Amino acid sequence: MQKQRIEVIDYLRGFALLGITIVNVFQVGTDYDSYISSLVIHSMESKFIYMFIFLLGLSSMLFMSSLKERSEKANLIYIRRSGTLLLIGISLVFVGIPSGGLFILYAIFGLIGFVFLRIPPMINIVVFIAIAILIYSTRDMVLIEAESSIVSLVGPLSMFSMVILGIFVGQISFYNQLQRFKGLLVTALVILLFLSYHFYSWAFTPINSLVMSLFYIVFFTILSMYIKGRRLFSFLIAYGRMSMSNFIVHTSFIYFYLMNNQSLTSSALTLLNIALFIIIIQIIYSNIWLKYFKMGPAEWIWRMGTYWKKIRIVDSVEKGSKRS
Repeated sequence: MQKQRIEVIDYLRGFALLGITIVNVFQVGTDYDSYISSLVIHSMESKFIYMFIFLLGLSSMLFMSSLKERSEKANLIYIRRSGTLLLIGISLVFVGIPSGGLFILYAIFGLIGFVFLRIPPMINIVVFIAIAILIYSTRDMVLIEAESSIVSLVGPLSMFSMVILGIFVGQISFYNQLQRFKGLLVTALVILLFLSYHFYSWAFTPINSLVMSLFYIVFFTILSMYIKGRRLFSFLIAYGRMSMSNFIVHTSFIYFYLMNNQSLTSSALTLLNIALFIIIIQIIYSNIWLKYFKMGPAEWIWRMGTYWKKIRIVDSVEKGSKRS
């Protein structure tokens, strides 16, 4: 069950990274009146960031539980984990790599989420629902009163609500007993599909991002419960496991190359092809890399900073010899 749980999380992480890559490429600039651009903005923009933030909360809870099972200094190691991510983000921003800003946000959310790891799951889900109600209640204010102090807090609060939800899901061991929750997942999928359709035109509001990200999470979780679904998207496992490294690489390529070659981004179709090319290349080298190494290079640095010790990145002596 542990292996399946980890694989499901990697599926979700790989799927989220796929969408983020497409959105980031489209940030370069194109004809926003085109059908392709409209589809990306309405169905992808910010939704996959919310998915990643959900996975941050989930992985934080699982990480803390694992530390406690091994009787390690859980609180200290967790804080080092978030602190190392913060330093990585600051370092990337310092050298001009734009992906660092998102890592800083994740680190801050991770540190705040440390409090919610200690709160009972029922309180966490009540807090999440309360925030969701607030987000829904202020949906018109986002468009009409964009400069108000309340609206300025709704976006970050809606993002952090996904951390709380991820922690709750980890607390109840949701991904260890998916079959038990199958009926609930199907019901949630139908409701979220309706809500996603209802809020589809509210592209730049937190309620749109929250609802559609939840739809993607539930939909992909259901797919992962079936053997054919897992086989169909098995290529996303390595891609998801190296999400941190892949994110740094693709944002660097976009910022340092595409931004300086605007002639390559003259149409939405061209941008979509570029995004798909990046995704395919990264999926291929992620699967090749993890045949010889335990983790991606960025993940390796993060792991060493978390445990304050040298971590062996080569998967085994045998694989290391094959590589040489």
